[in-house]
This record gives sequence, C-alpha cells and structure tokens, in this order.
Amino acid sequence: MEPDLNLLEYLTGKGVHHIEEVVRGAQHLPRTVVGVATHLLDMDGNVDLLTAKQQVTYEKFLKPLLIDVPCQGVSGPESCRGNGLIETEALIACYNSGEFRCRACRAALSAQGD
Repeated sequence: MEPDLNLLEYLTGKGVHHIEEVVRGAQHLPRTVVGVATHLLDMDGNVDLLTAKQQVTYEKFLKPLLIDVPCQGVSGPESCRGNGLIETEALIACYNSGEFRCRACRAALSAQGD
C-alpha cells in the first residue's frame, strides 16, 4: 500500500513535530526520517524505489504515522466502534486536532453530545 502523498507532505511540513516525536529516543535523527519522507514524495510514494536502508527507516518511523493508525476509541482503544483503525482521509485532521478517532467513534461521540 502506497502512502497518502498529501499526508506525507503534511508530515514533512506543518506536521514535522509528529515525526520528531516518533523518532525521539531512537538512534535516528528526525532530519534523516524527514529526508526519507521527502525522497518518497519525490518518488510519488513508491516505496519500492527506496534503498534498503531507506525502506527500514520508512517501515520503522513513517509507515506507523501513515498506514493503519490505531483509533483511540470513544473511551480507550478497546472501545472503538469501527475496525480499530483511522481512515486515511481523516488522518490529517486527526494530527491537527490531536484526537485520533475513526469515523464511527467521532460519530458516536457527536451523538453523545447531542
């Protein structure tokens, strides 16, 4: 599965602090991970064009931010009303708001507030 290029662009720009956060405490520098993300953007998201070393960086740091991001549920991950993952098209909004919930959980919380 190729990454969402809009999300990848967001993470290398306004959302770079999310990359810095995921790299914190690791042996990698944030700028290295941002460099791999930028290169991936240049390659139109084709992960197969990355070198073996870049693919390791992608798998360890970028893929968890881009693909199969877990939903925090209505009141914790075990309370997710969907499939436990956030839809790709909702991820930029989740990164902006800091609330990582799938469509079903957002709808459930909205209904509770009515």
